[in-house]
Amino acid sequence: MERLRIGVVGLRFGEHHVRTLVDMDDVELVAVADRNSRPGGVEALARALGARVYRDGVEMMEREKLDAVTLCVSPRAREALVEAAARLGIPMFVEKPWATDLDQARRLADVCRRHRATVMVGFSFRFHPAIVRLRQLIESDLGTPWMLNGQYVFDWIPPRDSWLWDPQNGNGFFNENSCHLFDSVCYLLGRPVSVTAEGGSFTGSPSEDAAALTLRFESGAIAALTVGGIGVKGFRRFPRIDVVTERGQAALRGLEHMWTELTWTLRGDPRVQSVVSPPELLGKTRYTDALRHFVACVRSGEQPSAGIEDGMRTVALAEAVYESARTGTKVNIKE
Repeated sequence: MERLRIGVVGLRFGEHHVRTLVDMDDVELVAVADRNSRPGGVEALARALGARVYRDGVEMMEREKLDAVTLCVSPRAREALVEAAARLGIPMFVEKPWATDLDQARRLADVCRRHRATVMVGFSFRFHPAIVRLRQLIESDLGTPWMLNGQYVFDWIPPRDSWLWDPQNGNGFFNENSCHLFDSVCYLLGRPVSVTAEGGSFTGSPSEDAAALTLRFESGAIAALTVGGIGVKGFRRFPRIDVVTERGQAALRGLEHMWTELTWTLRGDPRVQSVVSPPELLGKTRYTDALRHFVACVRSGEQPSAGIEDGMRTVALAEAVYESARTGTKVNIKE
């Protein structure tokens, strides 16, 4: 099989992509781009692998013959990159969050749809084997979900000057980070229609660093979630999901940002079944399954299963969480 030629833009978070891609046999990392000079670390690794280094991602896409690109820059820096990839017909893997806010989310979506671009949003959580198996069980033995409880709370509060807090860039913790859990829950339950939330800046962060919220879904399912960065370092068992369905119950457990264990049982059946997936190991990272899906879609010409609509949905959900926490009212989630 001919190796897929891929470029990576943004080497801060993109380091995870580079270190994942170089262990994929059917991929060739041919170029990387970062506007800041980083002579050591991942840039040195890219050079050692024969990848060319650029300071401008658009220039990289225009000069290299790429089969695909991953965009690992913050929302404020990505519009020109998304436009270039779409215009040049280069399939793109766009790291979460999809956008700063719904206005930008719609602009990016319009550009991609106008050029009929192949786009995947970087929701790596939904591709881990344990949650994929849970989705399969929901569609078969477990049946329709009724109620879900989820948590994604861990020890990570960025500095006050981080781009994550900037309303014109990351737009806060829930948009930039909690979107992983939001997407996982929507992957299992469908489209959310309303949210009621309480939030707080418990560590003195520029905006809320934790929240508790309830969701109602188009299907009638309900969910209660807790999210935030106020956890402690010694507790590594995150994220988690518990779901009750029409024909059973299931528990999904994680280890440091990766779903690793699924247990389930059916109504009237005393047996508890389980599957265990290994955590990050040599040659596989928490991004491997997502990037493999992306590569397979590039080869087949299909749109990835985590696409523009999913990215826009989590942006809309994060905005609704902030609005509900601010106003103390139930908020309908925008389409």
